[in-house]
Amino acid sequence: MEGTGFAMPPNQEAEGGPVGDLPKIGRRCFVGNLAWSTSWQDLKDHFRDAGTVVYCNVTREPSGRSKGWGIVEFEKPEEAITAVSMFNGTEFAGRTLIVREDREDRDLQEPGSFRPRAPRGGDTSKSSGLQVVVQNLPWSLTSQELHEMFTPCGPIVSAEVVAGRDGRSKGYGTVRFETADAAESAIARFNDKEVEQRRIVVRMDRFA
Repeated sequence: MEGTGFAMPPNQEAEGGPVGDLPKIGRRCFVGNLAWSTSWQDLKDHFRDAGTVVYCNVTREPSGRSKGWGIVEFEKPEEAITAVSMFNGTEFAGRTLIVREDREDRDLQEPGSFRPRAPRGGDTSKSSGLQVVVQNLPWSLTSQELHEMFTPCGPIVSAEVVAGRDGRSKGYGTVRFETADAAESAIARFNDKEVEQRRIVVRMDRFA
């Protein structure tokens, strides 16, 4: 059924299984700016050129409507890296994809250990708790507009929409607040909020 994801075959290693001596790099990719009509099967078929896809899902509303982003998980970390290089910035179903490592699902556990899901807002053990990452932004949104959008949450130190060498937005950005309470407020108020017909994703930045 559409939206339920691609299940791993029984003979495949479980999600939290051994990772051996592989580098501590995530196997999951965040895929943003999907066409509303894209199903998990469409996404899986498109990304299989990068490697073996063991899980794929397009996030949806309770009504069944796509939120415009999804997750693709590969069998090996190298395949996820290949997917980012191969598909980020390319066109799929009439939309320019945003593809990068999913920062909330890195394989950082010891070999053989269970990899728990990150809590809402992300694992903040290595984070200042002051900065959030905002994904799936409208292409036209500027850094100034991003700053203005999050101002109601509390005092802002900086707000930036990340752009490529050509100056075009990459569809995500960061907002750094003066207090951790303001950052938490930003996640609570804006995560999954619709902005210019796109559902934005707001998470704690684990690395800043």
